[in-house]
Amino acid sequence: MVKIIETPRDAFQGLKQIIPTNKKLEYIQELIKVGFDSVDIGSFVSHKAIPQMADTEEIIQKLDLSESKSKIM
Repeated sequence: MVKIIETPRDAFQGLKQIIPTNKKLEYIQELIKVGFDSVDIGSFVSHKAIPQMADTEEIIQKLDLSESKSKIM
């Protein structure tokens, strides 16, 4: 069995310029449509440590998982 995990979180948190929440949401939604087993989308680390992840809760709330089997991590 092969399990494929996509981790945009790792790429996002390495960028200095803040990506708008709606752009992150669009990108993550497309990854979910592809059907990855798991998508690692965010972190609840302090926004002072990693400002890019400050919107994780908002993204989780807005994701449409109704037609997906992907696990969100």
